Amino acid sequence: ILYASFQQDFLEAYPRWPYWNAKETFGLSRPVMALIYETFYGLDFLSVELIFRGALVIGMVKIMGKDAILPMVAVYAFLHFGKPLGETISSVFGGYILGVIALYSRSILGGFILHVGVAYMMEIAAYIQHFLMIKNH
Repeated sequence: ILYASFQQDFLEAYPRWPYWNAKETFGLSRPVMALIYETFYGLDFLSVELIFRGALVIGMVKIMGKDAILPMVAVYAFLHFGKPLGETISSVFGGYILGVIALYSRSILGGFILHVGVAYMMEIAAYIQHFLMIKNH
């Protein structure tokens, strides 16, 4: 994530909502709006985990066994098309690892925590890069 945060495609994609361009709304400061956005951004990964690891792995394991993981990874990687190349490629490996975790734990909780953790680390790295660029100019 640290290496990726220096790449131009990463900096164009993250943070997902550059709050410094936002106008204050409803009497909320921009940092408060960013906190609200980031909270819901994190919760969005719950639906991702429910679909990909819940339905496509845990739900399909009775029909496909452990072979349910690879089709899920293919669809999951497709979801990352259009994102930075490193993120798209790593989604194959990350999706597989999260699929194995879901398969053996029969839960999406571990995957959700890991997924949100990586997403927030990417956001934090992007915020740091943004503010370092401002400071250095």
